[in-house]
Amino acid sequence: MDVSSSVDIFNSLRSDSLCFAYSGAISDTITHKIIELTHFNIGSTGSFSKLKNKISFLMAECYQNVVRHGKETTIKTNLHDKTSAFFVRSFGSSFYITSANIIKNKDIDIVKEKLDKVNNLSPEDLKVLQKQVLAKGKLSEKGGAGLGIIEMARKTGKKISFDFKLLNEEASMFYLQLELNSAETSDNDESPINSSLSLGLMKSLHNLMISENILILHKGDFAEHSVLPVIQMIEKNLHEEFESQAGRQKLYNISVELLQNMSMHAHKVNGANEALFILGKKNENFYISTTNYLDEVKSSKLTEYLGKLKSMSKEELNALYREKLQTIINDSECNAGIGLIYIFRKCSSVEFVISSDKPLALFSLVATV
Repeated sequence: MDVSSSVDIFNSLRSDSLCFAYSGAISDTITHKIIELTHFNIGSTGSFSKLKNKISFLMAECYQNVVRHGKETTIKTNLHDKTSAFFVRSFGSSFYITSANIIKNKDIDIVKEKLDKVNNLSPEDLKVLQKQVLAKGKLSEKGGAGLGIIEMARKTGKKISFDFKLLNEEASMFYLQLELNSAETSDNDESPINSSLSLGLMKSLHNLMISENILILHKGDFAEHSVLPVIQMIEKNLHEEFESQAGRQKLYNISVELLQNMSMHAHKVNGANEALFILGKKNENFYISTTNYLDEVKSSKLTEYLGKLKSMSKEELNALYREKLQTIINDSECNAGIGLIYIFRKCSSVEFVISSDKPLALFSLVATV
């Protein structure tokens, strides 16, 4: 990913108060961290704070959907290995939870029948159906709707959006999306976009993740308490991606430096450290991309400092790093200081751009490890 692509992604997500996308091994630990991160962002915006428990429940149900189909499907596709994906996204008065996973083509009709059945029932009928399913003690593999699907429909009070994208003769990508409205919004208020368009946006985002081999994408509030869940997800992912402990540690350290840099120095917009973080893989290398707002006065000083670091050789960077460690003095010209020196000396390449975004500046950086 080049630095201009990072800026383009940030611009495409400007209206989102939260966008989180994860592609990789879906586990209980990862799901817990996604829920923890979502809770923080919900709390910082406030509009969905009363729906925290409901959102957690629905995210867990979507996770179970991915796991259920993942156990049943071991089909190879022409996509990269990270085919399962999980998304949470909020803009305006709507909050979306989306899952994407491989499904066998022979199972599509059964899944579609269950979803269509649930979508055509009234809230009263859904309640009756839920009692019937619970009374049976176990679920039929082929008949009726699964309890999880019924619960999703009842909790959201809306139709479940879904679609299938044919991959080959054996498999398709199965997209499932849930929508909630904020507590301050009445059921009669219109969503900012319709369900089919929203699902289309999620599919486009998933296609972008596949083409750029993105593992984690997070656009939201990068306050101090929100950084830890992202760091822990990165740590979990790296154990599968790296054979070398040294390689894992270097990428982890650089990720932490960049996340902390945004947490400490991103300019707050409406009380939030609004920023974008992307972790991806290109060939044998990993890349980390960050984009955030800056005060225009600070941006000119940062441009000068980054230009200086970029012009230095590895030997000069190492010497400067040792000097900073010895003096333990923060750089008064740029608050980033020693962290940025570490990034430049450890990465194979660092590209950046700082552009005017009146009345602020937009700072984007892509580091390749």
